[in-house]
Amino acid sequence: RMSLSLGSLGYALGQVPAILIAAVLNFMVGIPFGASYFPTELPLPGKEVLGLRMFLFSTILAQMVFTYKSKFDNGIGLQMVENVPFYIELARIVMDEQGTGSEALSTLFFILGLSSILVGLTFYLLGKLELGRIVYFFPSHVLVGCIGGIGAFICITAIEVSTNSTFSFSQKGFEECIVANFHLLAPVIAFELVLRVLIHVTEGRYTLLNPIYYCMTTPVFYFALWLLGVSTEKAGQLGYFFPALDTGGNGMLSTDLFDIFTFVNLGDVSFRAVAKALPTLVSLAVFSLIHVPINIPAFAITTNTEPDMNNELIAHGWSNGLSGLAFGLQNYMTYSNSVVYAKSSGKGRVSSIAVAALTVLIFIWGPIIAAYVPRCIAGTLLFHLGVDLFKEGVVDSYHDYDRLEYGGCWLITISMVALGMDAGLVAGAIAALATFAAQSIINQHPVKGSMTASTLRSSAWNRSLKAEAILSCEKGRRRILICQLEGHIFFGNSTSTMDDIKERLTEKRNAG
Repeated sequence: RMSLSLGSLGYALGQVPAILIAAVLNFMVGIPFGASYFPTELPLPGKEVLGLRMFLFSTILAQMVFTYKSKFDNGIGLQMVENVPFYIELARIVMDEQGTGSEALSTLFFILGLSSILVGLTFYLLGKLELGRIVYFFPSHVLVGCIGGIGAFICITAIEVSTNSTFSFSQKGFEECIVANFHLLAPVIAFELVLRVLIHVTEGRYTLLNPIYYCMTTPVFYFALWLLGVSTEKAGQLGYFFPALDTGGNGMLSTDLFDIFTFVNLGDVSFRAVAKALPTLVSLAVFSLIHVPINIPAFAITTNTEPDMNNELIAHGWSNGLSGLAFGLQNYMTYSNSVVYAKSSGKGRVSSIAVAALTVLIFIWGPIIAAYVPRCIAGTLLFHLGVDLFKEGVVDSYHDYDRLEYGGCWLITISMVALGMDAGLVAGAIAALATFAAQSIINQHPVKGSMTASTLRSSAWNRSLKAEAILSCEKGRRRILICQLEGHIFFGNSTSTMDDIKERLTEKRNAG
């Protein structure tokens, strides 16, 4: 009994580092993305605090739902940070319709909640109807193009968050945002270059490199201020820190814990703005679908777990639906943080609840701490993610597609950055249809040629004993499985074809 108690205590203590790492990562990721939910041109005092708590609330809810609904015992829930460009687009739609007052904020939060409900309902129905494979019918080059566009958009957001100004593709926008504020961008560029060098030197062998690096950047920044003899007050005046938080007052954007749940007043909601936002909501829902089919199988392979895609889709349906009912943001089971947590020996329901509990404490007191985090740290994390996504979308994919498909990737990326999310969705549809049509008509005559069997070489005279045993007896030939195919193999059915063949091989193996 004593050894059992010591074993339980050792197990509990062994979970502490993983729990702390997961909670700290939630906080570090939440600071930059919380600061990027709203356009910089929106005059909203305290929007960084508001954004951080929006991020943390969605993350906490996801963690609790996945604890009880997911079949993974070491998954980490996170707000769906890749959707940041859609939030900015939705905010600008509302601003064009209602301006920047409290009525606009009410409409915006209503739309954000509606978007989460839409995403949650889509996830739930796909899982309940066992249609998890439907996402594979999206052409991969279209999804990759969307990833590239999102990456470029997040890079622009990183520049805007770091400089607290609005960027535009014009000489004036370049001068006012980048040239005039280059002193604020310089630390971001320096931190990013150092991280890229470290990743290259270590060849990606260390999973904890990125989180440890981001945790160290804040002390390094303060050390640099000390070396240069610059006080934190002076640095704040120069724009290196987010504005100090107002901890008092009862205003609409005070640091009251329940503010984020009380903004929506149905009487103030502009349903005309909601109607204008519908195309963007559809784009957001479609883009949100690609994460689960990527994250879940990848995490299952990393943790050597057999995934149940439909069950995980249902879990994501619950987490997003509940978040939407509280006017919260979308969430998912993140791959990167989950891998870090799992490799730190984190697992089990109790530990998962402890992660959520620590994140609740950060929800309460985190905004006060966040005021001491430099802007460049938020900008660095955003910029690094944006570069990674852009690189994945239009650089790493260069050898994966033919010229037409790769051109579609660039078309979607450029359309999303220059014309917005809706234009990117339209460009994606055009690219998918054009690619399918072109690839279908290239080979109009499937029969390439014909010949007699006498032209074929035979291995009958030089077969090994093993080959002879397989091919020359009835028992051996029964071990060979032949699958007949018909129609076209394309992006929509390639995955199900492989799954079907694997299932038949398994049945054959079990039957002996």
